[in-house]
Amino acid sequence: MKTHPFGTENEILAVVRGFQNRTLPKEQWTHEAHLVTALWYHVNHSAFESICFLRSGICAYNESIGGKNTPTDGYHETLTLFWCKTISDFVAEHRNLSLVDLCQAFLSSEQASKEYPFRFYTREVLFSLPARATWVPPNITQI
Repeated sequence: MKTHPFGTENEILAVVRGFQNRTLPKEQWTHEAHLVTALWYHVNHSAFESICFLRSGICAYNESIGGKNTPTDGYHETLTLFWCKTISDFVAEHRNLSLVDLCQAFLSSEQASKEYPFRFYTREVLFSLPARATWVPPNITQI
């Protein structure tokens, strides 16, 4: 298995705390950092609570780094819920792993690819205004 960043619990907690406190530098808020943060929430909270924390946290974090949450930029509801479902299912299937091993296993999986949502959505649907604002179900195949 390939080793990814976030190979220690301290590295994971540093990104999560930076996200929560809105002190994480923008350049460190990578795709992998998004995923690891979501994994941490799903390990430590229910799926519903994780969605609430991530939804509000992403909006607040975006604003803290000078971003905006508009119909065309910033927070994306369908992508957030898509990743939460994917991660929640992965966590449920791998409950026996430590947080570090869980993060490494997920980041090494095909499910962590930026392209993974496009197995379920066309680009046109996923990047539509309705998909940014509300949950839009997959239009290719079900999750």
